[in-house]
Amino acid sequence: MPATSDITPIFPTGADAPPVPALALPAGAPRWVTPELLADTLRVWQPYYGELTSQDALTIIMNVGNLFDVLRRRRP
Repeated sequence: MPATSDITPIFPTGADAPPVPALALPAGAPRWVTPELLADTLRVWQPYYGELTSQDALTIIMNVGNLFDVLRRRRP
């Protein structure tokens, strides 16, 4: 098993993470969505999709939530 220092994180954090500017919540965002959640979402997805907006991040968050709702309700 490799040493911890040899492992590259999939989603960089701390000093390795790309900077994400301070974000304002898009209009219509649920109360549980925070600027920090938007920033984390952008940090994870921007390396794969390039420049995303806070509205894009909100859409990702809501779509992932909807996916989990569907999967949770699915019966075998």
